[in-house]
Amino acid sequence: MKHTRKTKKKSTAKKTRKRALEVSLRVALAQINPVVGDFRYNAGRIETCLKEAVRHRADLVLFPELVLTGYPPEDLLLKQGFINRNLKALDRLVSKVKGTVAVIGYAEQARTGLYNSAALIAGGRVVGRYRKMLLPNYGVFDEKRYFKEGAAPVKFTLKGITLGMTICEDIWEVDGPGKRLCREGQADILLNISASPYYKGRGKVREEMIQQRAKQYRAHVVYANLVGGQDELVFDGHSLVAAPDGSLVTRGNSFDEEMIYADLKVRPKSASGKRMKPASPPIKKFCVSAPKHSADPKPPLPLRKITKLNSTEEIYRALVLGTRDYMTKTGFEKAVIGLSGGIDSALTAALAVDALGAENVVGVIMSSPYSSKGSIDDARALSENLKIRLLSLPIKKAMLAYEHILSDTFDGLPPGLAEENIQARIRGNLLMALSNKMGWLVLTTGNKSEVSVGYCTLYGDMAGGFAIIKDVPKTWVYQLARRVNRVAGCEVIPDAVLTKEPSAELRPDQKDTDSLPSYDLLDKVLARYVEEDKGLEELGGLGLPVKEVKRVVQLVDASEYKRRQGPPGIKITPKAFGRDRRLPITNRYSP
Repeated sequence: MKHTRKTKKKSTAKKTRKRALEVSLRVALAQINPVVGDFRYNAGRIETCLKEAVRHRADLVLFPELVLTGYPPEDLLLKQGFINRNLKALDRLVSKVKGTVAVIGYAEQARTGLYNSAALIAGGRVVGRYRKMLLPNYGVFDEKRYFKEGAAPVKFTLKGITLGMTICEDIWEVDGPGKRLCREGQADILLNISASPYYKGRGKVREEMIQQRAKQYRAHVVYANLVGGQDELVFDGHSLVAAPDGSLVTRGNSFDEEMIYADLKVRPKSASGKRMKPASPPIKKFCVSAPKHSADPKPPLPLRKITKLNSTEEIYRALVLGTRDYMTKTGFEKAVIGLSGGIDSALTAALAVDALGAENVVGVIMSSPYSSKGSIDDARALSENLKIRLLSLPIKKAMLAYEHILSDTFDGLPPGLAEENIQARIRGNLLMALSNKMGWLVLTTGNKSEVSVGYCTLYGDMAGGFAIIKDVPKTWVYQLARRVNRVAGCEVIPDAVLTKEPSAELRPDQKDTDSLPSYDLLDKVLARYVEEDKGLEELGGLGLPVKEVKRVVQLVDASEYKRRQGPPGIKITPKAFGRDRRLPITNRYSP
């Protein structure tokens, strides 16, 4: 019994010593939506978040990668005036950082070049800087075009805790700066500020990676990601804090601006007395004084509701956010959409209403002699259900005018694709006329399946300013449309639209399957050929004859010139046309 009591006393004493060595740190993650090049707005949002972080007694607040410039700034980074204004905005912000410590992403100009950097700010001054070491140069990223690579990792101490600084790509590489900071630099917490764009499933992959790094490095990982739409890209936020055992401490919601807080209990590695071998090249170290209120009792963490999204909801939210931000950041207030009575225009209209409000969306029916009564009725029903303004501009007279003008030139030639495309181009002209006169942005309605194989008309249904579902395969279009009705609890998109056979209605009894395989089969081929870069020999076994697979591949390759002239659209898949998949129009390669 005496031996048992002695063991218990030793155990209690050990726990007491461990608790005494633990340090509490409150971190805040500012998941915000900046505007590229709007330094006043971005600095204002940062200042607002700083005040909130101080109000909640945060010891440290993280802002996303290049939050001051907006991301990606692309070739604006080649303009010295842009860089200078970014530096002036940082200088003005520095004096506002009091009562907390801040890490702010910006573009740093040095004698040796331009760097994607993080400024460590405390007590109204910059006390340290970190330059991103691993620059991504794949997919949508081309950071080596603009930035130099940083030479050394950076760490700093705060309240006796050692924190390592990294930026985005630095943490994706398992043997990157984060490993050195946590192993050689004895970092207790690894910070990562990021601008990681969204595509389907990316949030889950990112979350698992962060948890894995925390476990591998035996350190807390605090990850602050950007949110918002920028041209084709959408940033989903989904900021994270992971514990050294890989468990999730907290995370931010996807597609929402918010402040995320966490109280971390840290037992500094330096307290163990173990010394690590010196890092080579050396790790830069800064010491930061803790905010004056650090020792005071902290108020409870603000309550937050964390919502998990399924893949369909995730895609829908990304499309809505991307549309809203594209419109507002480019200065458009209203959108106009051609309503055919089909599934694509119905989904586009529903997304636009959720993004902009029904009062800012206008639908246009442009019926031809080939438009079925059912399609016209469905378009009218949709506009009533969405409560949007509807215009009717029949195109029969314009078709006859074109027929008259071209009669001599086309004499003796059978009617065909040219006459069908004229109808689409008349509609495109009408929508652009409304855009010019009213200041409305034309939203095109083509999906990824159609755009991939060129089943769309250049200067016709491709004419417009923004293509919401450009990267959404047809099979996903149906899932998203059903989601609209499910969430509304009623038939917003008429059931007939969901069940009718797809048709462009440019000639009598036309069906999409007259020209294409079924969309189920087509999307399987496209996913492997376009997104996975599979060759013909790897596309077998998908339910299509080899000859038909070859035809699909040829259609994709032959349509590159069309896609190059189409409007931008929101990236949803791992490899979208444009920023991701860049092929020469002129080439003789045959797969």
